[in-house]
Amino acid sequence: MKTINHLDNKELRWFVIYTKPRAEKKVAEQLNENGYEVYLPLKQEIRQWKDRLKKVEVPLFNSYVFVKVNTKQYYEIPKLIRGFVKYVTIGGQKIAVREKEIEYIKQILNYSGKNIEVSSEKFNLKDKVEIKLGQLKGLKGSLIEFKGKYKIAINIEAIGTNLIVEINKNAVKKAK
Repeated sequence: MKTINHLDNKELRWFVIYTKPRAEKKVAEQLNENGYEVYLPLKQEIRQWKDRLKKVEVPLFNSYVFVKVNTKQYYEIPKLIRGFVKYVTIGGQKIAVREKEIEYIKQILNYSGKNIEVSSEKFNLKDKVEIKLGQLKGLKGSLIEFKGKYKIAINIEAIGTNLIVEINKNAVKKAK
């Protein structure tokens, strides 16, 4: 996360848009239609309907959509997009999400075979580790014991949340 006081009109950075409830897909679609680079992380869930179970795609983060923009675009979006509430800020300061955090989210979502949990719980994140094996090789986070299992918590600082993935303790090494 990087606090921004001044934005360069040419440099593109990722920002987080806070949307109206359940408007994430519509906001992402409008941004895409207007030519913005947008990222809406989705996960699959099985939902119970009256007569059947149905697999649906839901946002990984409720009410959040990521958009990569420059200064001019940053100020255009609130006027253009229905469902836009505000940009996520800290203490009134604009914050940019690092490209690495976006890549972490994509990498974790592409990781098959394990459930992803999203938690805003504050963990003791002192044991910094790097995954040395498998599809998540190179990913850095903190090893935690959560619900009786070893997991890795990847902190997404800009939105104050952690992505938690179960991991074999032997697949990690201390991070440098």
